[in-house]
Amino acid sequence: MEHMRFSDEILGLEGTRVTLARAISRLTPAPLINLYVGLIMSFLPPKSLGPVLNGFSSILICIVFMVILPVAPIMFSAWRGKIDLDVSARRMRPRFLLFAMMCYSLAYVVYWWTLCDVMRVLAAAYFTVTSGVLIGTLVTKISVHGAGVGGPGTALIYVYGPVALLIIVVWIAVVWSRTELRQHTMLQTVGGVVLAILITWLTYLWLYI
Repeated sequence: MEHMRFSDEILGLEGTRVTLARAISRLTPAPLINLYVGLIMSFLPPKSLGPVLNGFSSILICIVFMVILPVAPIMFSAWRGKIDLDVSARRMRPRFLLFAMMCYSLAYVVYWWTLCDVMRVLAAAYFTVTSGVLIGTLVTKISVHGAGVGGPGTALIYVYGPVALLIIVVWIAVVWSRTELRQHTMLQTVGGVVLAILITWLTYLWLYI
């Protein structure tokens, strides 16, 4: 619908650089990154998914609790014309972040109950990173895109090793795209990535065995 637009579309930005930045930005929101990483960990797991789940059931849980549900309130509010799809108004973000945290908590419980440690720790990292973003949002408009690639990317590096360092290219691309689209300052975007890296690494140090 007409009012379901991204903030950069409302600004009316145009040009080749903007087109490329939009392509990167649309392919790397947190829910899609959650899906990409969920697919990797479900079908190329670093270790067993446990005695209950297989790749298909693991990714199904991920899609429901870590991809669709966390953004459902945003989509509904945007459909009603209350917000843009980026939730560019900082004061509106805490309620959506809190709901996402609840969804990640549910995912954690389901993966814990099914003894799937690989995805359980990933869900825990999403929860802790979102908590950090929520706190950061009280001070500045920290980049959810930045945190959304920084956290899952760090999880990949932690469990798969040096081969996953290619994710750094995605981090750089996202930082550039979000600043090019005038959604964040460089500090807010880099801050989102760095915050998520630190929180995710600590979460994995604590929970991942």
